[in-house]
Amino acid sequence: MHPRTELVATFALAALAFIVVTGETTPIGLISDIASGVGSTESRVGLTVSWYALVAGGTAVPLTRWTARFDRRWVLAASTAAFSVGHVATAAAGNLTVLAAGRGLAAVGHGLFFALAAPTAQRLARPSTRGRAAGRVMVGGSAALVVGTPLATGLGQLAGWRAALLAIAAVSLLLAVAVLFLVPSVADEPGTPADHPRLPEVLRLPGLVPVLGVLLATVVGHFALFTYVAPFAAERFGLHGTTLTVLLLVYGVCAVIGSNLGGRLSDTRPITGTRAASVVFVVALAGVWSAGLAAAPYAGVPMLLVWGGTFSVLVVATSLAVLRRAPGRAAEPANAVYGIVFQIGIVSGSAVGSWCYAAGSVTAIPLVAMAAGAVAVALVATSGQAFRAADPG
Repeated sequence: MHPRTELVATFALAALAFIVVTGETTPIGLISDIASGVGSTESRVGLTVSWYALVAGGTAVPLTRWTARFDRRWVLAASTAAFSVGHVATAAAGNLTVLAAGRGLAAVGHGLFFALAAPTAQRLARPSTRGRAAGRVMVGGSAALVVGTPLATGLGQLAGWRAALLAIAAVSLLLAVAVLFLVPSVADEPGTPADHPRLPEVLRLPGLVPVLGVLLATVVGHFALFTYVAPFAAERFGLHGTTLTVLLLVYGVCAVIGSNLGGRLSDTRPITGTRAASVVFVVALAGVWSAGLAAAPYAGVPMLLVWGGTFSVLVVATSLAVLRRAPGRAAEPANAVYGIVFQIGIVSGSAVGSWCYAAGSVTAIPLVAMAAGAVAVALVATSGQAFRAADPG
């Protein structure tokens, strides 16, 4: 493929990743407004984050296998269209049930998209640029935290949360159409859907389970706090409205920096880089917890930013490790399993955060997140070879 065609196609996939992650995370910054709009509580609306993750994770593998016979370009466009329709339904919700139904439909599109996006980007790329091509998709998702989530949060505060969700729906639908023109046809590799490795076969790939274990512990720890970062920052650091939007913006910048750093470390020092990032992740959470106890924003906000950056390093490190451990036809199902584990982590983490929040213990959430992060540190310390650059064997 011509380098220019490859670049345009992978940037189109990165743009899709951008809007999908924006839609997933927008309710976090508008949780109070959404709760008021559907006549529910912040704790229950927060659980729709868990519901979204559960649906995305539960549908990714079967839909990946079922769509194996179809051109990946059309499947990616269809998954984004489903995501768009789900956001229209969510924006129209008058109660928690309709809200959950809309979020569920959006999550179906989300799970399938992320199962296919990085492997498709790699297949479109030349052998010498496959890592960078997959990395662009990941950076697209991280960039959503820099631009997408803060803009959507700001729009929701100015025009209402329903307007923010409708804007996401419109942009995602336009991108679904655009990908049909910008991404070349990508047919399945020879064989049938039944030839794709099944879940037990995928999990037997050397080194894959330890990588997924690190991912799970990290995501649980991260989303325990991230789901309720708005009320935590408001209660402990006095950040509301515009200051919260600015915090999310700078947090997103750190996430993109972390994504790029994670890619570089994965190419040069994957084991050492992953171990260091897992330790810094826990140390940053300890700083957030301590600053929260002292109600010290000048100490806590920098730690929040370090926490966000190191989380992105770990996400990229684990994602690239999965792609290295699962070449060929195993790439898509392995990436779907990665998505499932990621969503299980979101479900578990946001549920823990919800329990703490409902119990009136928002200050304790970073402490719980630290415990999960410590598990990741232990796993990387004992199974670091799973992150090595060379394929096993």
